[in-house]
Amino acid sequence: MKLQRIAVFTQGAFTNRLETLSSEVVTSKVKQLSLKEFNETLGLTYRISNEKNAEISVPKEKLTTQLLTDSKSLILHTHTQKIALLPEKYSGLLLTNNFIKIQLTSDVDQAFFEWYFNEHPSIQKQLRVLSEGTVISLLKLSHLKDLEIDLPPIQQQITIGKIAQLKKRKKSLIAEKSELQQLYIQRKLIQSITKS
Repeated sequence: MKLQRIAVFTQGAFTNRLETLSSEVVTSKVKQLSLKEFNETLGLTYRISNEKNAEISVPKEKLTTQLLTDSKSLILHTHTQKIALLPEKYSGLLLTNNFIKIQLTSDVDQAFFEWYFNEHPSIQKQLRVLSEGTVISLLKLSHLKDLEIDLPPIQQQITIGKIAQLKKRKKSLIAEKSELQQLYIQRKLIQSITKS
């Protein structure tokens, strides 16, 4: 079946079209979802250390819940072609045009679908075909809607989803452990020079 049969999609907004500096309009300040937060959720490294995470003023009538992140929807980054189920701490961030919000309408486990989209060979093959011949890989909303998916029964999805979340957590803990070990070794080396 096509993905559009079980999901509702919201394309992120162009911030330069949303932002207003007018004092005559009632606005809300809102932070934008960044690639740093997105990658952190997936356990991926992010090389840019000083990404701007500025708030922008948006007219209240244009700031809909569909344009904001939550912990119940999946978020797709159109360039990396990865999906993330964001944690509660990243709820309420504005989706920019590089992101698409996917709200599953059917009996689909979100943790399973995150794994399925990011790692299953059939989805990865479809994504490779869609991005062939392009210099910059970008997944269009129309292509996303037409992805062919084949879902197992909900109980199997839940089991796979839990295993995938544990795998992601383990990877994150191993990376954290490695970083702490490197810091420890670095301190010991510095201490050995200081004592000499």
